[in-house]
Amino acid sequence: MESLKKVLLFFVIFSGLSTVFAQKVTTQSIDKPSEGKSLVYILKTGAGALLNFRVYDKDKFLGAIPSGKYLVYECEPGEHLFWAGSENRDYVEANLEPNSVYVLNAEGQMGVFIASVSLRPLKPTEFRDKKLFYQVVKNNTKTVYQPSSDDKAENIAKAIEKYNDLKSRNSNKIAVLSSDMKFENADKPTK
Repeated sequence: MESLKKVLLFFVIFSGLSTVFAQKVTTQSIDKPSEGKSLVYILKTGAGALLNFRVYDKDKFLGAIPSGKYLVYECEPGEHLFWAGSENRDYVEANLEPNSVYVLNAEGQMGVFIASVSLRPLKPTEFRDKKLFYQVVKNNTKTVYQPSSDDKAENIAKAIEKYNDLKSRNSNKIAVLSSDMKFENADKPTK
């Protein structure tokens, strides 16, 4: 009788533990900016798994984002021009508020020779965008921006020239990240 109680107790404990560990993560906190700063998460998704997309804040090289990683960049609030480069260049004009978190997605797409990149802001009101943010934060590795000494002056000059050309033609190829597109968390969205 005593051994039956021990076996029963073992199964109760084992079942309880397996239930606890089988629970899926549905809430994920995200980094918050230092007081008075803004924080931008830059994800890498889509095609081009073997390529590192290069990401910039106007004339500042933020880094090359490899697959399986995302970049966290703290900056001053206000106007920014984010852009990403691969076979092409894609631009996002941003107006960031202090003490706020924003998300950009550098999505690889099939290019002519190598993957091209589409840089787009994610909207916290869109189920698809919230789900993508949740999945990337859950499954990928965070990289925090560190200043680089790499000389990217020629690449930056060409990119700014291209941006100015697009801007002068009122091109719709420049996306906008508005100040109200703030993320509070990376929780699993529900419909």
